Amino acid sequence: MFDSGGPLDFASHAVSAGAALDPDELLAVAEDLVDSSAQRGVTLRILGSLGIRRHMQGSGPLLDLLERVPTRDIDFMGYSRDVKEADRMFSSLGYTVDAALAHSLEYDVRRRIYHKANDQLMAEIFLDELRMAHTLDFRGRLELDSPTITLIDLLLSKLQIQQITEKDLKDLIALLASHELGSGDPERIDVIHMLRLTSDDWGLHQTATTNLGIVKEWLGRFDVIAPSVRTETTGKIEEMIRRMKAAPKSLRWKMRSVVGTRVRWYEEVGEVHR
Repeated sequence: MFDSGGPLDFASHAVSAGAALDPDELLAVAEDLVDSSAQRGVTLRILGSLGIRRHMQGSGPLLDLLERVPTRDIDFMGYSRDVKEADRMFSSLGYTVDAALAHSLEYDVRRRIYHKANDQLMAEIFLDELRMAHTLDFRGRLELDSPTITLIDLLLSKLQIQQITEKDLKDLIALLASHELGSGDPERIDVIHMLRLTSDDWGLHQTATTNLGIVKEWLGRFDVIAPSVRTETTGKIEEMIRRMKAAPKSLRWKMRSVVGTRVRWYEEVGEVHR
C-alpha cells in the first residue's frame, strides 16, 4: 500500500516509455492524479484492476501470482460537473484530449479520455455512470471511499461484464479471496448494496450470477491459490449467489424475468460507446 499522507511528486512516479511496466508504479501515478484532482476540487476515484490492487493490503502479490497482465491504462470514475476543471488539470500535467472523441456529444456527457505520449499512458474518466453491458450509477457514491471506488462497486464493475475475460476473472478472484463479506467497513464487500441493484434489475442479476459461477469454476484452475483460500472464496461466492436469489424482487424485476434470455438483457459495449 502506498503512503497517501501528502501530495506526491509527479516526476518521481513517471512511467518510462518502453520500460517493463510495474503495476505498482502505475498505481502510484493513478493515486497522484486523484490527489492532484482533489486539490482542484475535482472528484476522481480509481476503478478496474488498479483499484482492486489498491485494496489488496499486503495481498497484492496474488494478482501477480495469477499473472494478471498489466496495461498502461488508468480508469477513473468522476462527475460530469467537474469536466472542465479535469480537462485543465490533465492538460497542465502533459496529457492531451483524445482527438477522436473530443468533439462528440457522447464524449462530452459520458466520458473523457486523455493520452500522455511520453509515458505511453491513457487515462479515462467515466462520468456519473459506468455504461457498459449494464449501467451502474455512481452519483453520490464516489465520496464513500478514496482513492478508489468502493469494494462492492469494484466487484460490480467486473460482474456486469457480459463477455468476461480471463483478466477480469483474475481480478475478481483476487478481490474475493482477499476480502470478507459485510458492511460498515471499507475493506468488506457490501453485499447489501449489491442486492439493492440486482433485486431491481433482472438483467444485472442474470449477468452477475452467471459470472460468479464462472469465477467459482476458474478458482480450480490456479495452483497458486492455496486450497484453504479456494475453499473460503468458494464459500463467499455461494453465499452471494444464495442471497441474490433469495432477496425479494421488485415488480420490474419480476416482469422482466418472464421474458428471460429470449430478449437480450444487456447492452453491446460497442453500441454504448459508438
